[in-house]
Amino acid sequence: MALRTRGAADRDTPPPVGKDVRVVFCGLLVITFMAMMDQAVVATAGPTIAGELGGLDGYAWVFVAYMLAFGAVMPVYGKVGDLLGRRPVLVFALVTFLLGSAACGLAGSMGALIAFRLVQGLGGGGLAVLAMAIVGELLEPRQRARYQGVFTVVFATASVAGPAVGGLVTEALGWRWVFFLNLPIGAVALLLVVKRLRLPVRAARAVRVDAVGAVLLGCVVTGLVLVTTWGGTRYAWTSPATLGLAGGTVALAAAWLAVERRAVEPLVPLRLFRDSTFALANLIALLSSLALFGVLNFLPLFLQLGSGVTVSRSALLMVPALIGMTGASLGAGQLIYRTGRYKWAPVSSTALGTVALLLLSTCTAQTDALIVAAYLTVLGTAAGLSQQTVTLAAQNTAPRGDFGVVTSTVAFSRNVGALFGNALFGAILTARLAVELPGRNALHHGAPAEPARLTELPQQTLDGLAPAYADALSTVFLCAAPVLASGFGAALLMRNLPLRRATGERQRRPDAEE
Repeated sequence: MALRTRGAADRDTPPPVGKDVRVVFCGLLVITFMAMMDQAVVATAGPTIAGELGGLDGYAWVFVAYMLAFGAVMPVYGKVGDLLGRRPVLVFALVTFLLGSAACGLAGSMGALIAFRLVQGLGGGGLAVLAMAIVGELLEPRQRARYQGVFTVVFATASVAGPAVGGLVTEALGWRWVFFLNLPIGAVALLLVVKRLRLPVRAARAVRVDAVGAVLLGCVVTGLVLVTTWGGTRYAWTSPATLGLAGGTVALAAAWLAVERRAVEPLVPLRLFRDSTFALANLIALLSSLALFGVLNFLPLFLQLGSGVTVSRSALLMVPALIGMTGASLGAGQLIYRTGRYKWAPVSSTALGTVALLLLSTCTAQTDALIVAAYLTVLGTAAGLSQQTVTLAAQNTAPRGDFGVVTSTVAFSRNVGALFGNALFGAILTARLAVELPGRNALHHGAPAEPARLTELPQQTLDGLAPAYADALSTVFLCAAPVLASGFGAALLMRNLPLRRATGERQRRPDAEE
């Protein structure tokens, strides 16, 4: 048997991608863009919705309901796709999302809108997971690296375009069209998928869905969302309600783990965590999302209050971060495609991100806005390098029968990290403001420590508070740095395995590593 020298796999040229695959890929990008942009679009239309439907107390649940359902169903779609095939499950998720969109547009009360947003989220969570899994099934791993980077561009574009589109549509057509516009876009994507998507047919076998595990995991996600939504706002972090909810969530998570150990077809087979690549990919996704995307949510606040720039200028200052994110993701995909190696990406991402957070922690109210934008570019570049790479690493060692579960579990870890990041850094920010604001009595005039109540203050007072908010937000960045440094340590432990030639192919032994 002829021996293959080291590096021979790197010189192989992946097969060309066919026209049908490219068409389906475009359809999957449209689907992903629609699901990811929905949250940003609705956020802009939110005040108009609340004004027409009333129910201001339940206004936040228009967003929470979608986020809750979106995260809870991710592992379910991953598992069901493995069992039944991804094509019919994707069609089901897309139809559910479109029906939810239509119902939201027709909602006559805030309660009905919240309920229909749950339906929308039940479809949206499946779209995000299944699109990535289908790309993984259609393309061999090195081609996949190049194409998956485009998904990061979609995420970044959705986050930028969403608020603008939401504002324009609401002003021109009314808030209901924010939801109705999903229908023609989704119909075109559905047509592309139905006509062009061809995946291997699953062998007929009895299907046992882990219903108990799915319900328990949904309860865990619900608990996480409620803790992160109510903690520090509706209830104090140390209140019996918050602590009791957090304790109940931990107990439900322990019950879920016990059920998964005994289930015939577990939602997330715990045996997968014996593979160090899969375990580390989930850990890196969790820590990176917690630090990077948890902090990214506070950057507009930092720019507008800490640096004193206007809302429109703060949006412009975020553009370099988004350019860094998209450029790094596309560049990483191309380099992995050419070399067949991926470990360098999460290592570089976590190292660069840690540096960016430390740089941001040095910013004060007097720091030039362009310097802040340069630091944000570094942070965005770090986020782009690891966004899809850890998913690719986990897919690379996944058994064919668990491909969807592996993809959805990494996505779920990323979502959980973002939830914890918002909660953790929101608590740190509020705690620091409670210390900083009383020290500036001449300026704050009773200013609230909770960022959500800043609209109560006149602009002159806000300008005077810039040093307090800059100091408090700098503490947030400083606290995020060791979290990401832990991700750097995990990335160093990851094996540098070459990408397989096909999904489900037996992985080469670690002695083939570089």
